[in-house]
Amino acid sequence: MHRAGRPGTDRADPMNNLYRLRRYLWPYGSRMIAAVAAMFGVAIATVGIISLLEPILDGGFLQPIEVIEGLPVDETVQTSVTTEDLLRLAGSLVILYVLLGIARFLSAYLMGAVGFSMVRDLRCDLFRHLELLPLDFHSQHSTGSLMSRVTADVLAVQEVLSRVVVDILRDGLTVIGLVGLMFWLDWRLAIAVIIGAPALVSVITRLGGRLRDASRDTQEGLGEASTLLQETLTGIRIVKAFGMEEFEAEKFRRAANRLFRHSTRALRLASISSPLMELIAAVGGASVLLYGAFQIQHGALTTGQLFTFLAAAFTTYSPIRRLGAANARVQAAAAASDRIFEILDSPVEVGYVDVEGEEVSQVTTLPTSPSDVTGASGRVCGSLPVPTIIEGFSFENVRFAYCNVEGELQDVLHGVDFEIPAGSAVALVGSSGAGKSTIANLIPRFYDPSAGVVKIDGIDLRDLHIADLRNKIGIVTQETILFDDTVRNNIAYGRPLVSMEVVEQAARTALAHSFIDELPQGYETVLGERGLILSGGQRQRIAIARALLKNAPILILDEATSNLDERSERQVQEALANLMEGRTTLIIAHRLTTVRRADLIVVLDRGRILESGTHQELLARPGPYKDLYSLQFTDMADSARGS
Repeated sequence: MHRAGRPGTDRADPMNNLYRLRRYLWPYGSRMIAAVAAMFGVAIATVGIISLLEPILDGGFLQPIEVIEGLPVDETVQTSVTTEDLLRLAGSLVILYVLLGIARFLSAYLMGAVGFSMVRDLRCDLFRHLELLPLDFHSQHSTGSLMSRVTADVLAVQEVLSRVVVDILRDGLTVIGLVGLMFWLDWRLAIAVIIGAPALVSVITRLGGRLRDASRDTQEGLGEASTLLQETLTGIRIVKAFGMEEFEAEKFRRAANRLFRHSTRALRLASISSPLMELIAAVGGASVLLYGAFQIQHGALTTGQLFTFLAAAFTTYSPIRRLGAANARVQAAAAASDRIFEILDSPVEVGYVDVEGEEVSQVTTLPTSPSDVTGASGRVCGSLPVPTIIEGFSFENVRFAYCNVEGELQDVLHGVDFEIPAGSAVALVGSSGAGKSTIANLIPRFYDPSAGVVKIDGIDLRDLHIADLRNKIGIVTQETILFDDTVRNNIAYGRPLVSMEVVEQAARTALAHSFIDELPQGYETVLGERGLILSGGQRQRIAIARALLKNAPILILDEATSNLDERSERQVQEALANLMEGRTTLIIAHRLTTVRRADLIVVLDRGRILESGTHQELLARPGPYKDLYSLQFTDMADSARGS
C-alpha cells in the first residue's frame, strides 16, 4: 500500500528508485556545479595533453640536427625547431598536467563531499522513517534486516555518489573530448572506431541486469547474517544455558555460505566485464593501426596524426573500463535503493509527518480496511488534541484480527465491551493468548481495531492526534527497555533539560534512589546495553521512575512484575502504587496478587470477556476468576510448605 501521490517501487524501470534519490542532491547543487566544472577541466586538460603528440612527432622536435658538409659544428644549420619552441611545448605540457591534477582533486573532493552529505541526510531520513512506521511493520521485519538497510545498503548508495558519479561524469566528459579529437584528426577512422561501441554497450547491458539481481541477493544475504548475529548476541545467555553454541554457529555458517555464494556470483559477473571490454578494445586498436598505416602510405595521414589518434583511442580505454566497472557498482546501488525505498515507501503511522514533510493523515496505521481513512465523526484522522480525561475510556464491540504467517486473518478479540473510568484502575486477567496485551496496544494506537471503536470521553481515538495521545500515556512493561546511557538520562528519557532534583524525586518515589546512590557514579553511572548491570527489580524501578517523571495521566502496566522474585515484587508493587495514584490505569497481570486492589477486574479468554467485577465480587461467585485464584494460591501454599 502506497501513499497517494508517492511513487512506489517501479519494477518496469529497475533504475527508478536510484533516480528518486536525486532529491537528496538538490540541496548541494552549487557544489555539484563546481564539481562538474572541474570535470570539464579534466577532460580539456586530457585532450590537450594528447593533442601535443602531433606537433612533437610532425613538428621536427624529434628530428636530428642536420650537419652541412664543410661547415664546423658550431655553424651547423638546425632544420627542426628553436629552443624557444621546445621550451614553449614543455611549459604547455607542465601547465596542462598541473591543471589536470587540480581539476581531478576538485572533482573528486567536491563530489565526495556531496555524496557524504547526501548519505547523511538519507540515513537520518531512514532512521526517522523507521521510528514512525507502525509496530505491524516491525513485527514483519527482523531487526538485522532493517539494520542492514540503514548501514550496508546506504553504503552501496554512498559508493555510487561519492566515487561512481565522479567516474561517470569525469570519464564520460573525457571520452567525449577524446572522441572529438579523433574526429578532428580523421573522421572516417573515428567512425570506424565508434562502430565498435555497440559491442561494449551490449556487454554492459547484458551483464547489468544479472549483476543487479546478484547484488540484491548479496544484500539480502547480508541482512540475514546480521539478523542471526543480532539474535545470538542478544540471547547469548540462553544460547550458553542450553549449550547451543555449535547449533547457532552452524546456522550462522549456513547463512555465511549463502552470502558467500551470492557474493562470488556478483564478483564473477563484475569481473568478467573488464576482460571482455579489453578484448573488444584490442581488436579495435589493431584495426585502427592497420588502417592508419595504409593511410600514411598513401599520404592521407601523417605519422603524428596516426599516433595522436592511437593515443586518444587507447586513452579512452581506461575511462570506458572504469565506466564498465561503474555500471557494476550502479547496479549494486540500484538493488540497494530498492531495499531502501521499500522502507521509505511504507506508510507511517497516522498523524505523524514523514521524511518528505507530508502530514500523513490518510493512511491507516494497522492491517484494517485500507479505505477506513477517517474517524467515526468523519474528520480526518489525527486532527484533535487529547482532552482532559473526565469520563475515561470505553471499548465498544471491539474486534481485532491480524494476518498470520500464511497471510490469513486470525481473530484475537471478539466484540469486547468494557469501560475504564477516569482515575480508576482496571485489571485484565486471563491465560496467555486471551487478548490482554492486544487490548493494551489499542489504547496508545499501536494497533487499530478491525471493527468497533475505542473512545476517550466519547471521542474516537482515531480522531485524536496520535503523538498527543501517546504523550499522555505512561507504559511499564514486562520487558524493561533501558538504554546504554546514564541512570539520569534513562529516567529523564526525552527530557534533557529536567533538573537533577526532579529526577531524584522520581527515583525516590519509585524506591530506586537507594540502590542508584550505591552505584559507582550514582546517577551518572552508564547502565550498559539493556541495563544488564542491574537486577530485574532494579530495572523495573528505573522504568517506573521514568514513567513517574513523564507524569502522564494514563498508565499501562503490562506484566510489570511477572519476572521478579517475591522480595523484588513487593518493592516494585509499592513503587507501582505510588505511580498509579491519581492516574487512569490499565493493569495486565498473570499473578492475581497484582490485581486484587483494582477497581475493576475483567476476565478474558480467547478474545472474549467471561466476567468482570471487583476482586471480592468475583470471589463471591463461581467462575473462572475464582478458579484461577484458588489454583494460584493453592500452588503458593504448597510452595510455602515445601520450602
